[in-house]
Amino acid sequence: MPKLEVFFDHTCPFCYRGHGYLKELLPKYPGADIAWRPVEAHPKVEEPEHMPYEDLAVQGALFVKEHGGDELAYHERLYRAYFEERKRIDDIASLAELAKELGLDADAFAQALEGKVYEKALQQANDHAYEEQKVWAVPTFVSDDGRRLDSVPGVGVTKEQVGELLHALYA
Repeated sequence: MPKLEVFFDHTCPFCYRGHGYLKELLPKYPGADIAWRPVEAHPKVEEPEHMPYEDLAVQGALFVKEHGGDELAYHERLYRAYFEERKRIDDIASLAELAKELGLDADAFAQALEGKVYEKALQQANDHAYEEQKVWAVPTFVSDDGRRLDSVPGVGVTKEQVGELLHALYA
């Protein structure tokens, strides 16, 4: 069964919408193998004027993954915090509080972000997306059998497109 990589940014409204489509459609495909790939749509080092920054949120996701946390719950919580509650997700203390809500060790989470433990992994995640998988807009969905759904800048993806991709991969 193919693995589907989902590239996204927690501050991207098109990713937020695409994530909702994916969440709604996934129950129809219980065998779906999803790899969540948060990246910086606007990397801080390349676009320092673009705020809020996604770098800490992605590093937090890497902490969650390494510590066996629920990646999907983390991503959903960040989307809800940013888009619905208008909370900061570019601040270590705010992210640690969200991590605590998900049952993670908030102190260890904050220490990892403060110590830049995942900074290199963040760069590797961005390189994987933009250099290896040729992602040029998020959200983008790439399967290991060569199928992909690229976002249209300023538009995103449609529910129908996401459904067609999932059907082609997992039906």
